[in-house]
Amino acid sequence: MNSTTNADRRPTTEQPKVQSSKAAVKNKKQHIIPNCYLKSWCDPRTPAGQRPYIWKISRDGTEKKNKSPEKSFTASDRYTIKMPNGERHLLIETTLARIENDFVHILGRIRRRENLTELERARLCIFTAAMHTRTIAMGDHWKATQQRLHDVMANLEKMHDAPPTTSLETAKMVEFAPQHLIAMGIDIESPLLFEMPMTIMVTDDELGFITSDTPCVWFNPQLYKLPPFFRSPGLAQPDIEVTLPLTPRHMLLISHRKYPPYIDVKQNAVDEGNRLLRFHCHKEFVSWKGETRPHWFEIGEEPDDSWERSPEGKRALEQQEAREEQQVETSNEPEEPSPASASRSESEDDPAIR
Repeated sequence: MNSTTNADRRPTTEQPKVQSSKAAVKNKKQHIIPNCYLKSWCDPRTPAGQRPYIWKISRDGTEKKNKSPEKSFTASDRYTIKMPNGERHLLIETTLARIENDFVHILGRIRRRENLTELERARLCIFTAAMHTRTIAMGDHWKATQQRLHDVMANLEKMHDAPPTTSLETAKMVEFAPQHLIAMGIDIESPLLFEMPMTIMVTDDELGFITSDTPCVWFNPQLYKLPPFFRSPGLAQPDIEVTLPLTPRHMLLISHRKYPPYIDVKQNAVDEGNRLLRFHCHKEFVSWKGETRPHWFEIGEEPDDSWERSPEGKRALEQQEAREEQQVETSNEPEEPSPASASRSESEDDPAIR
C-alpha cells in the first residue's frame, strides 16, 4: 500500500505557494465535514427551483433545521497553519481537498457496486482516516491532551527555575493540535485500515443511514465485558468495527472479519447502525429526509455478562464505594490544631503573658 499511495499522494506534500490576500479570504471558511460528502444527504424531496438542503438534527432529537451542505459544518481557519511572518499555510486544507476528490470518484463506483482496485481501497482508507480525525470533537480532544502535557512541562521548568525550552515546543503542539492530528491520523491509521477486510453495507430502507458531525465510529461490541479502564477501542482488537456512512444507501464497514464486498442489509441493521452513530455524534446528526425513529435514541440495557455484574466487577465497585465513603468521612473530620497554633492560642488566653 505505502509505495502506491505515496507515489499517488506526492503532489499533496509539495509546499504550497504563499497565498495572496484574495486567496487567503477564499480559503478561510473550511469544511469540517466535506461538502462533497454531505451532498448525498440532500433531501430528495427538495422543491424544484430551491437550493438542495440537508436536515441537521440535534443529538437529542428535539431540534431540526434544514441548511445547504455548503454552509454546514464549517469553521474559520480550522486547518490553516499560521506562520510567524503572518502567512497562512494551507497544506492540510489542500491535502484534504485532494482526498475528497478521490472519494467522489470512488463513490461513483460504489453506487454501481463495482469491485474496488487496491489503489481505490487505499484511497478510501485515507478518506476514512481523515473523516475520523478532522472533526471538532476529535481535534478539541487532542488539543486538551496536548494542553495537559504542556502544563506539566511548563510547571517542571518553573519548579526547577529553568528557562522555557521544551515548553515552547509543547505550546506549538497545543496551537496546531487539530492540524497535527489529521496529519498523524492519515499517516498512521490509513495503513492499518488497509490491512483489514472492507465491505459496503447497502440498503433500500426508506430513511437509510444517517451521518453526523462525527461520522466515523470506532466501536468494539465486546468491551463492556472489560473494566472501564480497558474500554477504549483500538484497531488491533479482534472485534473492532470501524463504520462510516457513505450515502443514505451505503455504509462502509472495516473490521477483522471477512465479508463479501457488498452486502444487503434490512431496516433492523440500519436502525442499529444509526443508533450507534447518533450516540457517538458530538452535537448534530443528519437524516436524509429529516425523519427519525425511536430506536435511534434507545439507550439499551446492561447485558447480564457485563464486567459490572461479574464477581470481580462487583468486588471492585464495592471497594471503590468504600474508599469514596472513607474519603468523605475524612474530609468532614475537624482538623486538629498543630502544636504551633495550639501554643499561640494558649498564649493569647494567658493574662500573664499578655
